Amino acid sequence: MKVSNKMSSVKILLLILSMTINYTALAQFAFNIPKHQNDRISSYSPIQVAVSGKLALCSHSEKGNILLDISGGVPPYTFRWNTNETTQNRTNLYAGTYTVLISDSQGTSHTERIIIQPPFPLILNPVEKKDATCGSGYDGYAKISVKIGRNDFEADSPPYEIKWSHGLKDVWEAEGLAPGVYTVLVSDKYNCDVSVSFEIKAAAEGIQVSESIQNPVCESPDSGQISLNVSGGVAPYTYSWSNGAKTKDLDQISSGAYQVLITDSKGCSFQASYTIESLGSVQISSKTKAPSCQGSSDGEIEVSALGGKAPFTYLWSTGQSSPKITGLSSGTYSVKISDTSGCTVEQQFSLTNPTSLSLEVLENRPVSCSGKADGGISLKISGAKGTYRLSWSDGIKDLLQRKDLVAGTYTITATDESGCSVSTQVTVTESQKIQARIETSLDVDCASGKATGVAWISIQGGKEPYTIKWNSSTANSREINFNAAGILKASVTDALGCTVETEAKVDFPNQNTQGARLDFQYRKLAITSEPEVMVKEEILFESEIAPEIIVWEWEFGDGNKSSDKDPVHIFSKVGEFEVKLTGYDVYGCSTFEINTIQVTSPTELIVIPNAFSPNGDGLNDFFMPKIRAISSFQMEIFNPWGEKLHITQSPESRGWDGTYKGQLVPAGNYLYQITYTTLDGNSMTRTGGITLIR
Repeated sequence: MKVSNKMSSVKILLLILSMTINYTALAQFAFNIPKHQNDRISSYSPIQVAVSGKLALCSHSEKGNILLDISGGVPPYTFRWNTNETTQNRTNLYAGTYTVLISDSQGTSHTERIIIQPPFPLILNPVEKKDATCGSGYDGYAKISVKIGRNDFEADSPPYEIKWSHGLKDVWEAEGLAPGVYTVLVSDKYNCDVSVSFEIKAAAEGIQVSESIQNPVCESPDSGQISLNVSGGVAPYTYSWSNGAKTKDLDQISSGAYQVLITDSKGCSFQASYTIESLGSVQISSKTKAPSCQGSSDGEIEVSALGGKAPFTYLWSTGQSSPKITGLSSGTYSVKISDTSGCTVEQQFSLTNPTSLSLEVLENRPVSCSGKADGGISLKISGAKGTYRLSWSDGIKDLLQRKDLVAGTYTITATDESGCSVSTQVTVTESQKIQARIETSLDVDCASGKATGVAWISIQGGKEPYTIKWNSSTANSREINFNAAGILKASVTDALGCTVETEAKVDFPNQNTQGARLDFQYRKLAITSEPEVMVKEEILFESEIAPEIIVWEWEFGDGNKSSDKDPVHIFSKVGEFEVKLTGYDVYGCSTFEINTIQVTSPTELIVIPNAFSPNGDGLNDFFMPKIRAISSFQMEIFNPWGEKLHITQSPESRGWDGTYKGQLVPAGNYLYQITYTTLDGNSMTRTGGITLIR
């Protein structure tokens, strides 16, 4: 084949250009060529990018994300995306192509182009299946396949992931399926998935069996029975038992395990195993402890079961159900023990005690007055074996009669030669103790400031009538007057001669609190240029209250009240309101201060700018009108084609920042529509243009 001279010249030129380009590329990564033998050679690694994240969408409602792993170059890195973003990673992305320019600290740049794949359908073919032959069979079959999917259209795609609900993975066909509902989940290379459910039915109903088992009774170990109730399948049935029987039921069988195979006329089968439990006779082993003395309840009986089949139940003649019963006195007791098979055994026990020691109270004389020691107790002891000892809880020994006792509870214990003991408790009472307390009050005339002291005595207990003696009065009266501070004393004696004394320290005012200082001022909490009080403004009322005033109350003239010292109040309507502050001193006398407040309604105001510059310098970065005296508000922003870019209904909002769905919109002219309602209920709409400057 001949080649023209012109073509040869072109090839030579291309070869020279290629060598030049390769040398230029090499020069970017090799510099500072050494001039001496021990000089270092500096090397430079280019910027390298590893891309991960969600790079494909499974549906139009999903969003993707891009994660970048940067190596090489000289950190730190800067990023500039084709959407003006400067972050390293991106989220909430639609399908499309995204380009990022990555620069290191030396000015070296690298451009990376990433594609977020749009949704791609994943559709399965109808399930191919074969039902099981019978309800108890495991010979069903199913096969699935993909009709259209991403893995089939993109080169070098991995196989689809397949998960069957009964545990199979990454296979298209399943055999040996029992009747039931199955679900298969198929996922493509981007983990987008689709599922399909289907049912494997049975050509014939499976065999169903319920059983009734009777274990042998205690007297006959070969009286067990197994009765079956068979349904389903296709009759007639055949039976094959492990003991050789061919009947449906088994009678007169002993303990042990029995297996049966049931087959219907279609060849479907059912297999089960049943157990007849063994029995044994129940016997009793016991331990007893007799009560120590006559009337004592410290006897015990403990039994245990031998033989039979656990667990065992116990039923005593006392109604208790534990193996051991305690707290028993002398008498006859019986127990019935049953095992889990229903076999039972009964036994009777008799408990006796050696003596009949008893202690009887003959007299219990109460104390005459509270705090005295003139009570008494007399006792009688009987049934003792030999000599006895007597002990009292207050330390006295061997006395059957006591006098000069104080009120209280005494425990007396008698013990005879056999070691048996008996105890009794006796409570010596006393008349209810007299309790007296002096109480006082002051009656003050608020107009004149004159005060009168009143003292009275409260009495509880003792026995009426009472005799009362005061240190400041000769009157035998429960109530007296006093006119000076000091100590009041009183002595109270009841009809039994019991006496109690009480005293109280009383104060008496030495000054008139009339004319105590009370005043108040008010101001707005919010700093405004308007001096008038407006409707729905927070007003702080600051009080000046003298120390002798202990309780105060505000009335704002609009039906509202407050007990705060410096309350904050909001007037909800226009008008003139009389605000009253009332103070009360310790004696209930009052004084008040009144001020009149004129409340007006603010005038409507809305000021709309015609331009803003959202460049992040803190000045004019948001488009938002200045508003006042409105009850509702809504602002909508549109581009010149009528597409809505922003909406807000909050007068407190910062406004529009010049973005749409997180992306910067270009500079230019945009439209606004503002709808608001004035305080008097009028609905207003303002429209116009706004210029966005970048």
